[in-house]
Amino acid sequence: MKKVGPADKNFVLDDYVLYNLNRTAATYNEKMSAALKSHGLNTMKWRILMLLTDSSPSSVSELARRSVTKMPTLTRILTRMEEDGLVVRSSPQDDRRFVEITMTPRAAKTLREVKAIGQRVFERAFEGTSPRDLGVVTKVLKRVRANLERSPYETGRENKKSA
Repeated sequence: MKKVGPADKNFVLDDYVLYNLNRTAATYNEKMSAALKSHGLNTMKWRILMLLTDSSPSSVSELARRSVTKMPTLTRILTRMEEDGLVVRSSPQDDRRFVEITMTPRAAKTLREVKAIGQRVFERAFEGTSPRDLGVVTKVLKRVRANLERSPYETGRENKKSA
């Protein structure tokens, strides 16, 4: 299969890999939000809780980076999560600019209840996909992300990051 980009004369949007990546992410978010709604969560809250499972407490800046969320948006979400009793914010006495976010026991209980939802959505998404193919997709997506993180003005193989 030949790589066909937006400038090619044979370009078809429905066959464009980045368009399909975006549509897939949007569909995933839509399905997850609908499935999580009865538990008072949406995909952003789910993502933050999953990140806090890996590392709690975590700094707001680290959560913003890992959740791919702009700081003002994340701050609003964390405020709502704090109001819902899902997270607690704290700052060291010597540096009020640094804020750590910790998952509450209520959030941990909620997350245990909804992980099965995430598992069902994952299984549906990759139905008919072999573990090998899933590994290839993951590797390719990591490579694409690394490529996109490089400056578009860099050229040559010496600047390529491996996935």
